[in-house]
Amino acid sequence: MTRILLPAILLLAAACNNGEGEAHKDSVAVTGSDTIFIERPLEPAVALDAVHVDSTLLPGRWVQPAEGVDTLLLGFQLKKGGKASSIQLESLKYQSWSIHNDTLLLHGLAGYSKADTIFLQTDTLLIRELSDTALRVHPVNAAEGHIETFKRQTSTGSKKRR
Repeated sequence: MTRILLPAILLLAAACNNGEGEAHKDSVAVTGSDTIFIERPLEPAVALDAVHVDSTLLPGRWVQPAEGVDTLLLGFQLKKGGKASSIQLESLKYQSWSIHNDTLLLHGLAGYSKADTIFLQTDTLLIRELSDTALRVHPVNAAEGHIETFKRQTSTGSKKRR
């Protein structure tokens, strides 16, 4: 019983951490062997100047071409009220998002269909530029100077039937 109860308590504590006190946990892995791994978020390699972010521009569908496959668009949808979802990401299912100054946090579940390991994951993206049509971010776990550009995906609109 202790073997099952301890991992459940640790998982619950990691999921409920409200950011006060101890440093934020980046991900928690739960495996079939009742082992829990807790990873801390990576700090940016270099301090970047803060960018003013108009958070009202964030809700929407943000996509970028998959590496090597320009016709496949990957990304995420940010909804009002903090809800989020993944776009064409099979092993990562975003569930929620939050913004803190110029830092976008995407929270979700990561795992693979053939593995019995699922991670609670938070992707931390430093916003470098935000407009009506583009979102440029630096993922904190990326190499110094690496920037990813997402384009707002607008609905193509359906043709009205006559």
